[in-house]
Amino acid sequence: MNNELVKQEPASSPFVIFKTPISEIKEAVVTNLGENGMNVADFERIKIPAGGGTVWTMQGLDGEEVSRELTGIIVVWRDTRAYWSVPLDQSDGNMPPDCYSLDARAGTGNPGGKCAECPYAQFGSDPRGEGQACKLVRQLFLLREENFLPQIVSLPPSSIKPARQYFMRLASKGVPCYSLITKIGLEKTKNAQGIVYSRATFTSGGKLTPEQAARAKEYAVMLQPLLETAPSAPTAKDVEYGDARES
Repeated sequence: MNNELVKQEPASSPFVIFKTPISEIKEAVVTNLGENGMNVADFERIKIPAGGGTVWTMQGLDGEEVSRELTGIIVVWRDTRAYWSVPLDQSDGNMPPDCYSLDARAGTGNPGGKCAECPYAQFGSDPRGEGQACKLVRQLFLLREENFLPQIVSLPPSSIKPARQYFMRLASKGVPCYSLITKIGLEKTKNAQGIVYSRATFTSGGKLTPEQAARAKEYAVMLQPLLETAPSAPTAKDVEYGDARES
């Protein structure tokens, strides 16, 4: 990790965001999406696969695409929470949560209130195991090289620890997440009950140049208001694979 962090992307980066002014990106958004612009809920989500799968699946212009690794810039991220009174294995994956939080601090719905004080956010509250009944989901807004808009990579509880460890390594080196390329892979593992699941892995793909990092930060500033005004609560599909039962 230490050696990877000192590498820098060439000045002629394949990322289209570095070849287009932010003003032109905003204009393209308005032209294609209307005056109301972007809504976080409309962004494509990339989820952890089921059953220990080690390949990501996403939508491209020509249909479904698969890749063993997601490569891009994490321009923004946030921790969210969601609680369902009905067990997830009895859901079709599209059922909205009874209670959710877009900052993992204050819940909206039933029961609502402060997440830190909620009994459903305590370990051991999940009736299926030792995890939390209210699921913690980290949303990474990943900007890939060919896209002007990010995709949301939804990390269930089992993938949050490796994500936090990666972000901690970045912080210890004074490297903001938007100032380098991140590679997100998948590994097959199993929990204490022997259930096989997929877990995300994180490595650096090299630092951006100072100019590129400044552009990425400008893009992140443009995106930040969406997180504050446009709800995008986790769905059951975001947490149904690799939840906290292995804790």
